[in-house]
Amino acid sequence: MPLASTLSTHLATVTSGPSQDPRALSTLLEFAPGAMIWTFLAFGLGLFVMWKFVYGPITTALEDRDQKVEDSILAAEAARKEAQAQMAGAKAELEKAQASGKRLVEEAMARAERQAADAVRAADERAKAELQKARDTIAAEKRQALQEIRAVAVELTIAATGRLLQQEIDAGKNRPLVQQFVAAAQSGAAAERGGR
Repeated sequence: MPLASTLSTHLATVTSGPSQDPRALSTLLEFAPGAMIWTFLAFGLGLFVMWKFVYGPITTALEDRDQKVEDSILAAEAARKEAQAQMAGAKAELEKAQASGKRLVEEAMARAERQAADAVRAADERAKAELQKARDTIAAEKRQALQEIRAVAVELTIAATGRLLQQEIDAGKNRPLVQQFVAAAQSGAAAERGGR
């Protein structure tokens, strides 16, 4: 094996320290075709081994890592878009709920105003009905009182006339006459009150 002996000789020369031979260092730079072939073969074999067992797994791991990062970015982007879509949907639902709530409040206020107006109108109608009922009652009682006063006035007039004339007057016969007189007196008094 010339390459192995040449390399061992060169290594021994380099590691032994400074030597007396000035050509010892220059022998490393000399062209040796056999050494060059073995160097290329060793380099190729080393490159193959490095590529297969070092660079390949590292490259695969880096590619896997890059793929995971890209997948994470895509997943994050999809999640962001989904979150934006959900946010837009929630915002639309909120606006819809606000509009619905506003409409319900307006309807409730309108209904309350209608009910209040109906209650006021009903109370006004009841008050008018009670007032009319009271007026009718007062008028009926006034008529009844006037009839009672007329009857008493007729009786008193007949009694007073009988005493004045000192004789007994037939009350049944003279009653219509006295009633007409009292009615005429009342009509005259009413006309006099109206003229004032």
